[in-house]
Amino acid sequence: MEVDLKSLKKYIKTKKIYMIWGNGKKNQYSSIFELNKVITQISKELEKDCVLLYFGDISDKDNLDIGYVFTELNNKRNDIEIIMIQNINIKENNEYILPDFVSKVLWHTNNTKDNKLRGVNKNNNKPLGSTKTWLNIHNHNNIDCIYILGGGNTTLEEFNLAKSENINIKYYPLKRKFLGDGKTLIKKNATNNDKIGVTSIIYDSYITPE
Repeated sequence: MEVDLKSLKKYIKTKKIYMIWGNGKKNQYSSIFELNKVITQISKELEKDCVLLYFGDISDKDNLDIGYVFTELNNKRNDIEIIMIQNINIKENNEYILPDFVSKVLWHTNNTKDNKLRGVNKNNNKPLGSTKTWLNIHNHNNIDCIYILGGGNTTLEEFNLAKSENINIKYYPLKRKFLGDGKTLIKKNATNNDKIGVTSIIYDSYITPE
């Protein structure tokens, strides 16, 4: 079901809202055991009948990334509603297959000159693309918590934005499989920064206790 921004904000007005960010295909996760442990923990914390905002990463168990997290949460908690936010260009170019776990889709038109789908403008730090949309939603319906399971530069940009908005954040420093290119494997003797990626910078102040 497709919805516009006004209708979506009205629909989720009384619901708990969460986001989960993490590694994409170029980083992935090194351990399915470690990832499943975190997914189980998150599934126990999410409020009943809550909403998860999702940004389109397709689940692929053989290429373990954030899309897998949404699939597993849907398997564990069928009361959770997953709503996708995505640029309408993806739809118009027939570049996307909608996952079965998505209940509603908001196609936005927040285009940018460099076609950046999420993040902030490097010159003025203003939100771009889907980031602009979720911030708009937060300004009307507070996002209750963001779970960060690693991620790249865009995740770090959004983290800084979320921090400025005083959104509750839980961070899990999960190890990645690749060195940000989807090809170069992380060596066993690599530094923690290389194993976790750029989000390791938020490790000290936002790590989630055991």
